[in-house]
Parts: sequence; structure tokens; C-alpha cells
Amino acid sequence: MRILSVFFRWLCPGAAALALPFLCVGADKPENVVVQCHFLGAAPLAENANAAAAKNVFALPSTLLFENLVLNRLSASLAESLHFQTNAQTVSLLRPLLDDLLRAESIASLGGSSGRPINYVLAIRLDTQRAQVWQQNLKTASPGPGEEFRAETFSGWQWNKGAGDSFWMVPARDWLLVGRGGDLASVRSDYLRQIQKTGRPGPALDSNWFEADVDWPRLANWVPLSSCPLKLGRTQMAISAEMGGFHMTTHVTYPEAIEWQPHPMSLPTNLVREPLLSFATGQNVEPFLKSDETLSRFCSNPLSDQFYFWSVGKMPFESYVAWPVNDPANTLMTLSAQAIDELNPKLQRLDGTELTWSPKTPQLTWSKVQLTAPFLRPAPEADGLFLVGGLFPLTPGGNPAPKDLWAQFQDRTDLVYYDWELTGLRVRHLLTVTQVLPILQMLGVGPRAPLVAGASAAKPGANTLAAPGVQYSLNVQEQWLIGLGPLLGNTVTEVTKTGPNELTVIRHSPFVFSSLELILLSHWLSDTPAGPLDWSLLPQAKMSMSGLPPH
Repeated sequence: MRILSVFFRWLCPGAAALALPFLCVGADKPENVVVQCHFLGAAPLAENANAAAAKNVFALPSTLLFENLVLNRLSASLAESLHFQTNAQTVSLLRPLLDDLLRAESIASLGGSSGRPINYVLAIRLDTQRAQVWQQNLKTASPGPGEEFRAETFSGWQWNKGAGDSFWMVPARDWLLVGRGGDLASVRSDYLRQIQKTGRPGPALDSNWFEADVDWPRLANWVPLSSCPLKLGRTQMAISAEMGGFHMTTHVTYPEAIEWQPHPMSLPTNLVREPLLSFATGQNVEPFLKSDETLSRFCSNPLSDQFYFWSVGKMPFESYVAWPVNDPANTLMTLSAQAIDELNPKLQRLDGTELTWSPKTPQLTWSKVQLTAPFLRPAPEADGLFLVGGLFPLTPGGNPAPKDLWAQFQDRTDLVYYDWELTGLRVRHLLTVTQVLPILQMLGVGPRAPLVAGASAAKPGANTLAAPGVQYSLNVQEQWLIGLGPLLGNTVTEVTKTGPNELTVIRHSPFVFSSLELILLSHWLSDTPAGPLDWSLLPQAKMSMSGLPPH
């Protein structure tokens, strides 16, 4: 949706790079396989001294509540995909299997023939007792008795034989293989031959906790990715535990070369002030995004040059964006006229808000938005030639940002995007912002019920989000996000261009994800009103379902 591409990326440019860490190039794999992944499991991770932050997160009572909510919904979604009955009894049979899947080592391949349901082969390492539970529960939940079949030297069971979405399972030594369909029969055979030969379906992980190889352009045959603002590439990701947190390395390759050049950086050293909670900058990121007709019609586009985004730690709404322009006042006047003509009709249909131009200030304001006053204006003359926007007016004072921050990127000629944040505090601030900013609610990250002004919907003793005249009862997902706050510190993400058609993403973090990724992922996993997980609630799918024109 064009309006989301414009304002969400202007007010929070970090979102433009949200999915970059999940795009990656792997070794050769079977032609009809689009995803391969290898997960060491949470149980070994709990014994790893280098994953202290993750162990603390897993031990939170709010994590256990959120995990229970998510796994129950995933159980219902799994039952539906396998054509099992989606009732409480079936969910109770599948749920303990997902607990095992979260904690045990597993290797999986997904893919198949276009136009048919996606097929998969999953090998999970289980002791004898848990393997028996899996077999008994799956047989009980399955529609009908099924029939025995042979795969390599092992015996298994299958249901709905011959159909594209048939279901099967094969116990093999310390592993249990389960899968859907027959399109990946060669992968199943390879796994079983490897188990017969080495005792494993594939090589053991060395220093990594998780590895994945994803061909996103081909995966789009099954997952709704058409509204994703990023160009899709084939990717390889590796995550390891180190120094109390995680190190992630991701390589992204595209089908063709990406024309990208670094720009001389104009640093907003007078604008960016302490106490900083997050900071991000990008230069010429537009070549890695799908074309946006709305942005292309505007006279100034920070995504085609450079931008700076930062938030300060005083209150949730103090987030700002700036980008350099030669003539800020005249550029803003032209840009405001273009934005009002292009966006106001869509904003009116969306939520009744609007853009207004104040020539005396001069300033472009997003009016009628709850609790905030988003704006775009020229930076003060002493601060340089920039346009600056935010949710609240700039707060004067504060020491300048440390020189060490600028040193991370100012002389780099390969850097596409850099992001630093205090993740736990940033989660708390973003959570508050998502309750009031309508453009974020369109992404599926707003409250499921309106905030109650002047009254409390909270039960006695319940936590509430603090806002003037408003009390709001925290749900399980929000309690979990707030509980992360004291446990998550610095997250640093760097995206560099390392080849004509390749990006490399490096991240150091306490819990793999950035704050915005945690917000979006947690809402997707928990916002389905009832029953199975709804894949249409993926943030990019939500855009295309809004009733407004897609990209």
C-alpha cells in the first residue's frame, strides 16, 4: 500500500530494512526445495554460557504465557493444514509435539511443485519415549487409520496416499521424519540414507545454533509476498551464540546486479542529541526496494539519498528522521503540495486524518492523529541543511551524540544501512506508539480494541500502558514485550554491499531480533482472534488487504 510505504518509512526508516536480515545464498539443493533450515533446539541453547540473555528471556513467566498462547494457535493451524479436525482434542494432541519441536534438534526442507500445496520433510531428534508419543498422537489425530509403507530400509505410516497434501511419518533410529506430500520424496530418501549411514539426516551444526537457506522469489508461490517493499533475493543465514548474546551473518543475492553507489554523507551532528535510545542511517537504499510510484512523484526522497533516524529516551514519541536537501524551505513547500494532493484522499479513507501545510512555520503536519503531532519541517538553520520530521517537536538541549557513533559509518564506502538501539527500552517505547499511531495499526500492530479514555478496562492490579487520561489492560503478548525490557541491551545491525548482486547483513544482539521485529512478529503470532494462525496477518499481507491500492 503506497501510503504505508511513504509515511511508515519516513517516520521510522528502520522499517525499510526490517526484512533484510531474513533474506539470504546457500549451497546447491534439490531443484524443488525452496527452504532448508537446521535448528539446534532450545534445550542445548539453555546450557550454552554464551546465551545468557536468551536463557533469562526463556525463564520469564510472561514468556511461558506467550509461548503457551502461540503454540496453542500453531497447533490449531497445523491441524487445519493437515486436514485434521480443528477441535480441542486435536490441539491437545499436537501441542506437546510443538513443545518438542521448540526444544529438540531438527532439520527441514520445504518446497514442491508450483500450484500445489507446499510440501515439507521434517526430521526431529527424539528419545524413544518422545518418538512413541509423536507416533501415537499423530495416529490418533489423523483422519482414518492410514496405511503402512516402506521408505528406504525403514517402515512408516501415511494418510491420503497419492494426494498432493498427503501426510506421512517414518521413525528412523534416533530421528522421526514427518512430512506432507510426495514432491520431496527424494529429500526424504536422502535423509533416511544419511541416517542409515551416519546416524544423522545431515551434518551436525558446528558453532551455529541456527542455519537457513531461503529462495524467497520461489517461496512467493506459497507465501503472500507480493506487497513486500523489498526486492526478493535468495539467502543464507547463520546464527551463533557468543558473548552472552547472538551473532547473525546473512548473505543476500539477487538475480541481477544492483546499481548502488555510496553518497558523501552530510551528518546531522547538531540535530542528534543525547540521551539516545536508537540511531539508524541508510544511503541509497532505494535500489533494494520495489519501485514506489508515490515516492517517485515526490521532489525529495530520502530513500534515494541518505537518511538518519533516531529516538531519545525521555518519552515514547520522541522519534525523529532527517535527510539533507540543498534548499530545505523551498523543497518542503513543493513536497508538501505534492504530499497533500497525493496522500490526503487516502488518509481520509483510511482513518479521517489529513496533512496540513503551515507556510508561516513552515511545516507539514499530519493532523487528527491520537496523542501525537507528526510533522516535517526545515531543521533550524544552525543545524544544517536538512528536512526533519518526528512524532513530537524536537526537544532542545542534551549533549551532542558521541563522536564514536559517527565513526561507525561516516567513512564507509560499502555501508547501505546501519542501526543501533537499546532493544528492551525501544520495545517499550514502540509498544506505546503502536497503540496510538493509526498507520501502524494498519500493519496489524495496534490494539484489538480501542483505548478507553477516562476509564479503566483493566482488572484490579493489572499493568496498564501509561498515557494521559487513558488506561489500557495489557494482553499476554504485551506483557511479554514489556518483560523483555530489562533483559535486552545493545543491538547493532550493519548491511553492506559485498558484491554486484550481494548484500551482507551482520547483527550482534542479545535476542536475535530488533525491537521493531519483535513488535511485528509478536503481533502476527498472537493477533488472530481465535483458532488457527492466519497467514494473512503477516505485516506485508496486511497492507494488500487494506482496500487501498497496493504497490
